[in-house]
Amino acid sequence: MTMADDASRGSLAGVKVLEFTQMVAGPLAGTMLADLGASVIKLEGLKGDPLRFVRPQYKGMCAHFFAVNRQKRSIALDLKTEEGRDVARRLATECDVVVVNARPAAMTRLGLDYEQLKAINPNIIYVMITGFGLDGPYVDRPAYDQVIQSLTGAMTLQSPEGPPAPLRSMFVDKYAATVAVSAVNAALFHRERHGEGQFISVPLMKSFAFFSLVDNLHNQCFVEGEDRTPIINITRPFRASDGTFMGHVQTDEQLRQISHAFGLEDLTQDERFNSAVKRVQNYQALWQELEKGSIHLTSAEVEEMATRYGLPIGKVKTVDEFLEDPQAIHLGCVKRYDTEEYGPVRAAAHPVDFSKTPADTDGVAPRTGEHTVSILQELGFDDERVAALRQAGAIQ
Repeated sequence: MTMADDASRGSLAGVKVLEFTQMVAGPLAGTMLADLGASVIKLEGLKGDPLRFVRPQYKGMCAHFFAVNRQKRSIALDLKTEEGRDVARRLATECDVVVVNARPAAMTRLGLDYEQLKAINPNIIYVMITGFGLDGPYVDRPAYDQVIQSLTGAMTLQSPEGPPAPLRSMFVDKYAATVAVSAVNAALFHRERHGEGQFISVPLMKSFAFFSLVDNLHNQCFVEGEDRTPIINITRPFRASDGTFMGHVQTDEQLRQISHAFGLEDLTQDERFNSAVKRVQNYQALWQELEKGSIHLTSAEVEEMATRYGLPIGKVKTVDEFLEDPQAIHLGCVKRYDTEEYGPVRAAAHPVDFSKTPADTDGVAPRTGEHTVSILQELGFDDERVAALRQAGAIQ
């Protein structure tokens, strides 16, 4: 099978990926692999990924779907038919990596689990993204982002003095995707050295627990320790005359610099703030005092002082304002490029800059089954066999 790999596209050029994914975690992992040069086929049901039908939309394309599925090709198969399953198995024999976010039992019933695909492709790397892993008391539960946030303690950490509050972004799904990509790269390196593929399990619960608890397990780290710190916020927004900022004051030097910038030098002598521990204990009072100086400054003046004095503060911006942020523009955090079908589009850039094998995010998301026929032809299916699959209801 040829997939027109271009060695200049990235470090994973030549790697072939097959996705059995929908919604966010699995598709985003595939897109990040595609950014790095892999050729990615998204296998969908005949009705397509449910994310396709979420708003906002433009010309029948969902913005969320576009973001996590760009640079892929789509084949639409009915895996309830033997013909559809046979095509899926044929595809798996041609691929280096399979990415799945479905319950393990479902893939076993379809004959598309790791053991069955390994029998026909011994070097395959099979990544299964699940809510709760492969077994255990929650294995049959469906898992969504907010469910995992609630179970891992993240919501209570967000709002220790009030009702539980979710992180208002799909942190669980997006971090699981990042973990999966890291695991794929490690497995590809292992295969290069030892000549064997492997099975990779990425539970949403376990990956997000790592993300959340790295800095939130402090009171539970030393099992026999008695020192405990309360869960409190260590900062609060403060106002300029025409905007709102967030900042962080941890060291004595940072307090000295920000107090000088805001014309409040006496704060360095205030007993409430003369140590890092006291500043945390009295964080609300500290920022209330600092606001007495910042409220008389414009946002531009505060930002100029942040640069001049090396202050760890930043303006609270909307997404639209971030798109105009000079540092974001300098880093290329968001790419704007032209597409034939949708005109100019924006996409979050790949987060890593490579000196030799740059990532490439320019591309569009496929329509459901847009590449079904061309992919089948690459597998060696002639027009008669394609027509037979359509007659059997295995493809559109």
